[in-house]
Amino acid sequence: MTPNFTPLIDALADAPLLKNELCRVFHGRGHSVEALSHINLDFYPPSLFLVSYDEIDEPTLSELTSVLWQWAQQHHPELITALVYQQRAGVQSQNTLVYGQLPSQHVVKENGIGFLVDLTSRQNTGIFPDMRSGREFVQANSKQAKVLNLFSYTCGFSLAAMQGGADHVMNMDMSKGVLRVGKQNHQLNGFNKGVSFLPHDILKSFGKLKKAAPFALIIVDPPSFQKGSFILTKDYQKVLRRLPELLSDTTQLLLCANSPELSEEAFKALITEHTEGAIEFVERLAATERFIEVDRDRSLKALVYKTSQTVA
Repeated sequence: MTPNFTPLIDALADAPLLKNELCRVFHGRGHSVEALSHINLDFYPPSLFLVSYDEIDEPTLSELTSVLWQWAQQHHPELITALVYQQRAGVQSQNTLVYGQLPSQHVVKENGIGFLVDLTSRQNTGIFPDMRSGREFVQANSKQAKVLNLFSYTCGFSLAAMQGGADHVMNMDMSKGVLRVGKQNHQLNGFNKGVSFLPHDILKSFGKLKKAAPFALIIVDPPSFQKGSFILTKDYQKVLRRLPELLSDTTQLLLCANSPELSEEAFKALITEHTEGAIEFVERLAATERFIEVDRDRSLKALVYKTSQTVA
């Protein structure tokens, strides 16, 4: 039986495509439409990016991509010039350019910041759309700040901090490859000063961080699982234990976890236990627009903390 794709088309019609910015179109992983809970659809101008976490048989996939492409060509042929499909069932993801052509250098915009992305070569595109609200928080809280961006990936938080007027941002990630893209992102946006890139294992490099401390804003956004380097449920506490060494009296922290198995209360308890009262909870950031979740506990958690006044 062929699934009903109407919710996807309705979401396309409702999405803010005319802004020509990166956005989520349909968030199936939020389980608001159970029959399509394996599917996400994003707009990486000028391409639609369709992702399935389950295998889709060839006839169904052909019908789905055809329906999406026909809608795009009928309504926004000047905005949408490609459609990419990523199949993420199993260990290895597979990316296929189904329709159209992609730019040779693919740059998407978010709040005036450009990000280099790659929709065809790897599982992660170069930016996580669900973290937009986190990047907006960083941009709004970075003026004249010294910022530490741990597990920096391609440095999206650093770009937001620089856009917000940060004095300096220190990016740390053990992958030289993603930091190389991060440098290119900064050059793309004209952020050529006040940024450093450290290709180190964070769990083994707190000596370097302590020397550079204190920081006005600290961002911790680790992967849920990275083979051979980081397992969120086992290694996050190691980072938390060292954070008090990096604080000033007024430090803000953005602590993130994207693990469905870790509830908000369990995450807060983990933070409280391993920072031993050095920081206090302020708020959980609202989900990025269009990331509709039936179960908020299973969604991305971006929690704002600050130096505890009892300690300060």
